[in-house]
Amino acid sequence: MRSTLRLRSAATFVLILILYGLVASWQARTTSPWENEAWFADPALNLLNKGFMGTTILESKGTWMEGMDRHTYWILPLHVLAQAGWYKVFGFSLLTLRWLSIFWGAVILCAWYWLMRRLSQDPRVGLLSVGLLTVDYHFTSVAALGRMDAMSAGLGWAGCAAYVCMRERNLRVAVLGGNVLVAASCLTHPCGALYFMLLSFLTLYYDRARLGWREVVAAGVPYLAAIGAWGTYVFQSPAQFWSQFSGNASGIAAEFTGMDRWSGLRSPLGAFYGEIRRYLAVFDWYRATSFWMRFQASILVLYGLGVVSALFTPSIRRRPGYRILLLCGVLFYSLLALFEGLKSSPYIVHTLPIAAALLAASIVHYVSADGLPWTRWSAVAVLTAFLCLQLTYGIQSNWFPQERWNYGAMVEFLAHHATPSSQMMGGAELAFERGFNPNLIDDPRLGYYSGKRADFIVANVVYRGWFQRSKTRYPNIHEHIQEVLRTRYREVFHNPSYTVYQRVAD
Repeated sequence: MRSTLRLRSAATFVLILILYGLVASWQARTTSPWENEAWFADPALNLLNKGFMGTTILESKGTWMEGMDRHTYWILPLHVLAQAGWYKVFGFSLLTLRWLSIFWGAVILCAWYWLMRRLSQDPRVGLLSVGLLTVDYHFTSVAALGRMDAMSAGLGWAGCAAYVCMRERNLRVAVLGGNVLVAASCLTHPCGALYFMLLSFLTLYYDRARLGWREVVAAGVPYLAAIGAWGTYVFQSPAQFWSQFSGNASGIAAEFTGMDRWSGLRSPLGAFYGEIRRYLAVFDWYRATSFWMRFQASILVLYGLGVVSALFTPSIRRRPGYRILLLCGVLFYSLLALFEGLKSSPYIVHTLPIAAALLAASIVHYVSADGLPWTRWSAVAVLTAFLCLQLTYGIQSNWFPQERWNYGAMVEFLAHHATPSSQMMGGAELAFERGFNPNLIDDPRLGYYSGKRADFIVANVVYRGWFQRSKTRYPNIHEHIQEVLRTRYREVFHNPSYTVYQRVAD
């Protein structure tokens, strides 16, 4: 009987993974390229094809990014190295870049399945947790982006799952394996620190009485090895490292978004309010143009119901595994609120699995409980509403990808009006169509420091925002931008996502 249940659970989990692969691949094909996908792909391509890990698509002269064309220190290295190996095997394109993230999204699902099986002692909760994530458009959209977030989360959750699942059989191996994976997460993105904090908490929570000096050494060695490996690269140019890494921690957030990454530390109450706004923004509350689209924010309400139910249902709250989930949610939410003032939307990949697990635990509890019939039907209604809302929202977003259409219209215009040798200045995402080569440079300052001029300027929404913010932040650069656009270029194309300017004859 038990073997039959295991076989059914395994078969169901495989079907969920197949569904995830189909959904995420569809989103990868319909989502418009992001500018920072090209930023992060560029050093990997240079490493693979030219033997150095520089970011050449961004203009760095005169800024904190100076030297980026030789050494990439502004982002952590593991995602770049993983990309280079991935492209060596599968070739390079926007889709292969995104398939790497999709792979790490599958790792997140696998980690959560085993983690929830162990924490809940109920395979149904594990299956429902990953099932809810699979149909969540917002989770799969991050997993279908060519960024490092899914890789960081996949390594981090895999480290925590490895520790929880192996600790009873071999504590030292569990500590070593968990910390190797979490150290790799920390070398992928600074959000890896979330998993370092969580794994440290889990280790003390479960095994503080069993820890000895050997376990402490096993926990510390992976981080020392990671620091040593990265340090050999950093010491090639320590001054450039400090300029780039500190600049990205504060400079790029303020420049491109008008937000301050460290604002949460100066205003904690505002930070927690900003965290609420992050989720409202992700679920289209602010961008929606109709009540129907705003109604999609009700998905957040359903997640909230799951959290509240787990918190206020004694038989759920008292179970150690669910108590750990609640504490994990508080830890992640608080750290992201206080230390991530940028409020970047892809960071929800770190917190949505917790919300999905608590919602799954609540649904399974009330469907299985011997209580009033209305509680069982209410749980079924919540699950049905969640699935319907997510599927409707996902199908609508992928079937009518307005931003992808805007991008395609801009690309088609350039195909008819520019030549392969035309010099371009604009959003780096254009490189996925025109190639990663010197003919394209991403410089919202329009050559203020470099003196470069282009045949076409392709201004995306980031450029438009930068042009406006430079009026108060960088008045000299703003004056230069206005002068260049007014006297040397004319607008030849415009849609909600892009404006194209063509250089006029001198």
